[in-house]
Amino acid sequence: MTEHRDTVVTDFARRGYRTVAVMPGLRQRWPEGAFYGFDDVYGAARLDYRGPEFGWFAIPDQFTLAKFDTLELDRAPRPNLFVFYPTISTHFPFSPTPPYQPAWHRIFDAHPWDGPDVIRAYAQQPDWTHFAPGYVDAVAYTYETLAGYLRKHAGRDIVFVILGDHQPAAAVSGEGASWSVPVHVVASRPAILDRLLARGSRTRAPRALPHARAAADSARRIGQSAVVGSLQRGRAWTRGVSVLNSTRCAAGGATGHGVCSSGPCDLVH
Repeated sequence: MTEHRDTVVTDFARRGYRTVAVMPGLRQRWPEGAFYGFDDVYGAARLDYRGPEFGWFAIPDQFTLAKFDTLELDRAPRPNLFVFYPTISTHFPFSPTPPYQPAWHRIFDAHPWDGPDVIRAYAQQPDWTHFAPGYVDAVAYTYETLAGYLRKHAGRDIVFVILGDHQPAAAVSGEGASWSVPVHVVASRPAILDRLLARGSRTRAPRALPHARAAADSARRIGQSAVVGSLQRGRAWTRGVSVLNSTRCAAGGATGHGVCSSGPCDLVH
């Protein structure tokens, strides 16, 4: 880690991008981060979340994305951005899952959610003998948050590369589960996706399902794990079907643990 090597980060920096790591789970010094060459790193302290705590790392993904906008995206003038952001609301033990707030402007209020929503969220404490329902809720929340963020920025020139860093524990996925994880690409420029498709990436037709929360309830009833993405209004995707769709999407892979956005416009996540 003390060597000077090119990374994806330094490659974008050479092309004039400002490179940023948004790390809500980072609560201590991270000297190793210098290896990657980020222009700036935002840990938990700089994000300064003061609302109700949820899950292992306390800070809801939706807050982190909203705070990133105020810290970086909404600044003018600014260069194009390369952003590495490991989401944390899907981290074990998954519960309690934050409520999704459709009114994004409320996320910085003293009371970001209505009282009953917080009470319902805290009622879903980890079940240490059956993690699948909490996992489904957590992934559904993060997909819903990413979908809301994309809708909020529908007019921007943007590329998202979204991937799972590993499968969930066997307590969720069962023994012998695939080691594969999903990789989703969301782009405002169809030409980018066309090039990926030409190189072997593939799209999968979404299966129409109820809203993500209803699908999560169904998964809870049958006691199975499913990845559910509430990525378009009134639809969800399960069993590793990929769809994060602002304009078009090229994707592949199977069910993954968390959702981390990184990768290779105006904004690259």
